[in-house]
Amino acid sequence: MIPLHRKTQISKLAEYIANEFSDRNLTLLNKIAKFEDVPLHFDNYENAFDGMLLYDTDSNDFHIHINIDNGNRQDSKRGRFTLAHELGHFFLDEHRLGLKYGLLEPHASFHNINQKSIIEEEADYFASCLLMPRGKFRNHSVEYKRQSGNKKFSLDTLLNLSESFQTSILSTLIRFGEVGTHEIFAVISKGNIAKWFVKSTDFPNWKFKFKIGESVPLTTVAGEYYNLENRKFTSIQLLDADDWFYPPVDDHRADRQMYEQCFYSDSYGFVVSLMWFD
Repeated sequence: MIPLHRKTQISKLAEYIANEFSDRNLTLLNKIAKFEDVPLHFDNYENAFDGMLLYDTDSNDFHIHINIDNGNRQDSKRGRFTLAHELGHFFLDEHRLGLKYGLLEPHASFHNINQKSIIEEEADYFASCLLMPRGKFRNHSVEYKRQSGNKKFSLDTLLNLSESFQTSILSTLIRFGEVGTHEIFAVISKGNIAKWFVKSTDFPNWKFKFKIGESVPLTTVAGEYYNLENRKFTSIQLLDADDWFYPPVDDHRADRQMYEQCFYSDSYGFVVSLMWFD
């Protein structure tokens, strides 16, 4: 886990760069790389990596390689995050100088919501801040609500942010959990197994009815999708807090109406279960 002071350093750097190279909500990654004289190579590398930053000792410059075989097209949301991640390795001094002077081995970067390496976790966080600067991200959330006629919060809020910032639903969700404008809890699952969760700081700290690496609760919308036929609900569903959690009996926050809405990724096979209160 990245320490708070380090997160602050990374976010300030990434958001400064984003504000210098942007078109409204869109961070112009190619212009950043061009300004820094870092050549980009979008090519076929089979399953070797998603992205890689390499230092060429002969020419004394850095190169970013992006693997289009893994879906990282230059204009795709996945490709944009991969490029932003590699730019993180370039702009973070410890990463760039480590590669330049042989203190760090060149390594393959892969998309992984549960990064094990602190170096990869920092580059992911840089990418998130670069693509979704806090101020613009929060302002757009508020503006979307106004333009939609004060529409209540739902998965549509995240989908709109995803389109505006050209980021994947997963990276948008993780960023919203940190700097968003509504309390949320989300579980990412695959094959009926909970892989990860996202929680905003204002969501209650209740004990879960699930464990990472185990099945999601059967009575939830996600649980019904995995265990019952024809149960792919994309609309907002009402549920009780104790479907996912063990709320303390004296915690009246559990008396509020809770909602769950699922996003199903057919291409990657995961399910996002988004939960929130009125």
